[in-house]
Amino acid sequence: MRWLVLILLSLMLSLNAKALAVASDFLDNNTLILIEETSKIYSIRLQNPDTYEIKVKVDYTKELMEPIDFQEEYILQPQSVTRVEFNVTAPEYDKDSNVFDVGYTVHQLTGGPGGGIPFLTKINKNFKVRVIKNPSKFYIDYDYAAFAIIAAAFLAYLFIKRHTIKVVRHKSRRFL
Repeated sequence: MRWLVLILLSLMLSLNAKALAVASDFLDNNTLILIEETSKIYSIRLQNPDTYEIKVKVDYTKELMEPIDFQEEYILQPQSVTRVEFNVTAPEYDKDSNVFDVGYTVHQLTGGPGGGIPFLTKINKNFKVRVIKNPSKFYIDYDYAAFAIIAAAFLAYLFIKRHTIKVVRHKSRRFL
């Protein structure tokens, strides 16, 4: 019986609950795929469903993400949406490290009007950036090139040795 009262009480209290929300671009498997040395715009939308303005701060991974028209603090008007865009740039392709973790965190700086301790939210989102080879660029895989050179040298050695043995046998038959 206590559980039922507790559940009903929490449902009644949560009906009017509103908080900062963040929407972002959809990514398949939470991965942004980029061709090396290209970039793409990734955007998030900061949503304020409340009836009062709030201030938020956005932190982001600085390695691959460059913000566009960035502000240190965003003031979100009541029941509004603010768009924040990032230019995500892929580095040069490297087969050993071609997947990078990037992300952002949205910190709510101010709460609602009234007394008491405000409930300030913090929303964190991470995703992966996978860098793929540029199809119009020529790549040399040095591991395979070294293997091919060694294999060619070995085959040349066998060919020369076999040819030398035939020449020696042919000359030795003439003298007999």
